Amino acid sequence: MKIRVNNTIDKNSLSFFVNDGQRPVAIHDSENNEIKLTGELAAEATTLTIRYKQAATIFLIGEQPASISLYYKNNDLNYGKPSNTLAVFDTIYNKYYRDIYRYRLPELQAYLNFWKGKDNDDFRNDSLFNINKRLVKNISLKALPILKKYSDKYYSFWFFYNQVTLPSLSILIHDTDYVRTLYNFLQKDLDKRFLKTEKGQMIASQLQGILHPATVMHAAPVLAIKDIYGNNISLNTTNKYLLLNFWASWCGPCIAEIPFYQSLQKEYPANKLDIVGINMDRNMSDCARTISEENITWIQVFDQDRKIRDSYGINTLPTTVLIDKGIIIYKSEGIDTSNIRALLNKKLL
Repeated sequence: MKIRVNNTIDKNSLSFFVNDGQRPVAIHDSENNEIKLTGELAAEATTLTIRYKQAATIFLIGEQPASISLYYKNNDLNYGKPSNTLAVFDTIYNKYYRDIYRYRLPELQAYLNFWKGKDNDDFRNDSLFNINKRLVKNISLKALPILKKYSDKYYSFWFFYNQVTLPSLSILIHDTDYVRTLYNFLQKDLDKRFLKTEKGQMIASQLQGILHPATVMHAAPVLAIKDIYGNNISLNTTNKYLLLNFWASWCGPCIAEIPFYQSLQKEYPANKLDIVGINMDRNMSDCARTISEENITWIQVFDQDRKIRDSYGINTLPTTVLIDKGIIIYKSEGIDTSNIRALLNKKLL
């Protein structure tokens, strides 16, 4: 992608962030206020976020060479007509987003009017929270007919995940009908080539895991995974008990629970019990730092693509799962040390 800037922008102060499966980007400076970005696509398209001062804009780029001209005005990062790229939230040059925006404008206005004069503390009010859920659901579902209209465009797939599924599931995860609607839309209404991608399979697994989570007295999901050191491990072992601890470094209760797992590791023989931590951090460095600082010595898996979380239907951290001969015999959300210890004493001592 070629980026041209005028004298309103210091090109050395621009920053770039690439997402959605794109491998690292090389930045080539050139004369005449021009920057060239190169890299190898790992997906059909990827998003490029360009930041300057406090402003930012996001583009969707594919395999074709693309170009954009930037200028800074009124504390905002502006651009001319893009070539072979889409500004993802542009109602002028991006016809897909223009149609989505216009079609669901009444729902967007209702949402904005509802939150006018309110703040995040109002989420603690159950009635307001339920109204907010309904408004978010209306906005999300209103986008689907337009996405179906452009079902063969990567932008529709990108928007479905990043602007419909990802933001809405956090508050609508227990709305089974809504989740099933999203799952069916992905399976039936978007181009099948998107479902075959790594991202498509991840979304499908996430939605399916919510609809059909692994439950007590059912078989544990059979997953081929590696620990943080690259060793193959099984979460469906048959020769010993397996205790899974879903956690993250940013989760206060998870950190508070670490001494409990350290004590379990000392109390129960290794030939009878395996403890496996399933880490849900946003990046591996946070996971590794906490493992070192807290002296965590049991097996750890970095669940980068959320495959394990989705397969087990994990919505809360920490969550503990106990498996016996491939069958889930216990599952608990939050800190639950006394019940877990009592169950392990009954099974192992």
